[in-house]
Amino acid sequence: MTAVAGKLTPPRRIPVKGRPIRLRWLQQIIWSVLVANVGTLIISALYYLFVELRWHVGGHTVLYLKPDWDNLFSFRGWAADRHDIRDVYEAVLATLFVKSLLANWRKHDRRGPAWYVVISPFLIVIAAFPAVVAGLWLINYALPFVWHAAFAHHVVHNPLHMPYRLAWLGTYLSGWPWQPAVIGILAGLVVHRVYAPAGNTVQLYFIGRSVDRTRDAAATGEPDPRRHLPRWPWPPVIRERAAWIMDNDLPVPDRTRDIRGAVRTVMVILGALAVYGAYVRYVVAKGH
Repeated sequence: MTAVAGKLTPPRRIPVKGRPIRLRWLQQIIWSVLVANVGTLIISALYYLFVELRWHVGGHTVLYLKPDWDNLFSFRGWAADRHDIRDVYEAVLATLFVKSLLANWRKHDRRGPAWYVVISPFLIVIAAFPAVVAGLWLINYALPFVWHAAFAHHVVHNPLHMPYRLAWLGTYLSGWPWQPAVIGILAGLVVHRVYAPAGNTVQLYFIGRSVDRTRDAAATGEPDPRRHLPRWPWPPVIRERAAWIMDNDLPVPDRTRDIRGAVRTVMVILGALAVYGAYVRYVVAKGH
């Protein structure tokens, strides 16, 4: 433990219950996969709700954007581009969720007010849009044009020969549209600074609540007050942060009525969208 300018600096590995978390890297990978899938499901739900679904009120259609969206542009490539936009945004939100889960809160501890937490999903869409458009233009038009202009009169042989055991990887990369995912990841890394204060606020809200419960239990003489702290299978970052606050008797952010309502509202909406997104992807999209 060190102190910089009167402020404690957490070590690289924070002990939880007196020892570092075992297999921390594996737990981080598992949680990253889980939250990344949640991000993709949320975008799937939003795309289906506002583009694919026909909204009726009293027998009248009040919202049906699919015809206008499908014919928004007349050039031939738009049929593929409109689906790529959805795929890129799925990767953007997945990256933001993973980045927030693995965020280095030791160096970046910015927080946002309640209104910022509420509007953060809209800010993500707006902030990522230029990067999404630029990335799709690059891989779908600019790079193919350059390639055709430079190598149109040359026969280019594939220099990469994968071993037999890795043949599945070549098949997977050739059949799966990985380019939008790469663009989404890069765009997510760029706009993470926009979402970081909101993600940090949500994380600290739940950590602070558990820390307060632990301290109240200790004050009343409960035998095992630390049972209120995040335990396995909670993500290692959350367990370490809660342990650091407790072990060093640090204050927790004030959870006002506004921030409590904002966090709960956002969590309920995102949770409902994730559930609905799973229904869209695994039931509706499969034709069931």
